[in-house]
Amino acid sequence: MTPRIPTWLMHAADPEGADLDLALEALVERLGHAHDTAARVAGRTPLGLREVDLGMGIRTFLCAFDGPGFVCLDEDGVAIRDPTLIQRSATMSLVWEQVEAEIDSTRLQELHEAAARLLAIADEPRDMVDAIEQVTEHAAAVRQWRECPLRAIASLTQLDVLFALHEQATAAYSFFVDASEPLVSAQEQMTPDLVTRLSAFERAAIAAGLGARLSERIAAVIAACDQASGEIVGACLPSVMLDGSTGTA
Repeated sequence: MTPRIPTWLMHAADPEGADLDLALEALVERLGHAHDTAARVAGRTPLGLREVDLGMGIRTFLCAFDGPGFVCLDEDGVAIRDPTLIQRSATMSLVWEQVEAEIDSTRLQELHEAAARLLAIADEPRDMVDAIEQVTEHAAAVRQWRECPLRAIASLTQLDVLFALHEQATAAYSFFVDASEPLVSAQEQMTPDLVTRLSAFERAAIAAGLGARLSERIAAVIAACDQASGEIVGACLPSVMLDGSTGTA
């Protein structure tokens, strides 16, 4: 039995249709404003920026410049000088890069295709077939999460959403491993085609990251991200840190 997503996370679901369009328009507007503000603050054009949602109504924009140099803005366009808040924003941004690297849409699509090929010829044991279908369903939800344009925002809440979705997929794959044991122990009685498709599905699931909990993999890199974020704080543009210049009128 796969774990249920906590009720409070259900309220963090991504918008759809017109609501998604409005959310994307608002995101583009915020990023555009932050880009222009950062350019005025630093006197040069940023190479890139990331919106960071730290929860509790705290939204920041981490802007990177050649050098390297950085500026962290609050949602009103005021340059943040608090090193702790800057480091929290930088850590979340770096963690988000790890998340984006860990969740590979192409691998998840390959898993879907491998599952379809296996299900086309496998109809027993029934527990195994059910598990394959569950893996496919939950992996598709992870892929949908990853491909949403709103993933440009590094969000603590959405990190919890992803962990919950991924947990369901890994639990389903673990159930598949247990349920397929009768076939594995009697491989000599299986057709070559079934062996090939079963192995392909297993390889695809591991390649897609379902062999280990995502929350544990991300937890293992947080310390490194926090250390690197300290370097980002140290690379914040001196003029901004000293006078708290803003790009607001």
